[in-house]
Amino acid sequence: SSSFTPSSPIAAAMQAFISKALETGKGFDPVCYRAAEGFFQSFESGKTELQSTFAAAREFLQGYKNSPTPASQSPCAAATQAYAAATKNSPSAPNHQALLAFVDEAVFTADDGLDPVCGASAEAYFSAYLTGAGEAAASEAAAVAYLEAVGANPGFDPESPCGLAAKAYIATF
Repeated sequence: SSSFTPSSPIAAAMQAFISKALETGKGFDPVCYRAAEGFFQSFESGKTELQSTFAAAREFLQGYKNSPTPASQSPCAAATQAYAAATKNSPSAPNHQALLAFVDEAVFTADDGLDPVCGASAEAYFSAYLTGAGEAAASEAAAVAYLEAVGANPGFDPESPCGLAAKAYIATF
């Protein structure tokens, strides 16, 4: 909609993206472009801001698996960090804490790839939520995918950004 005023989280994300792009000289990131395109297509089709954000996040994760940029250098990671920090009305406090922990740790450690455990969990969550399953069912799908992926990846590091995100999620209960 042409009368759409960005929410505080979207405005914070845009400012962070621009600042990081200017700082690093990396303004174009095909993965980030794909995510932005996913957001706009979803929003223009009538989806809510949250649904559109999740659609963008899913696009980002799918692209990032194949083309990682060190998070500390990524305008997209900076935008994600700012968006998550500015989000006041998350549908799930545990998921919000996990997101903040993951992004903060990924940026802090210059993580350069998507952990297959968190990738599977995030994909399951977004897929369930975007098909209308609701928060509880999406969280359950993510938890099942997480446990299955931990079992399938014996080298999983519980101190990785993904492991720390899981700890932050669990600590909210």
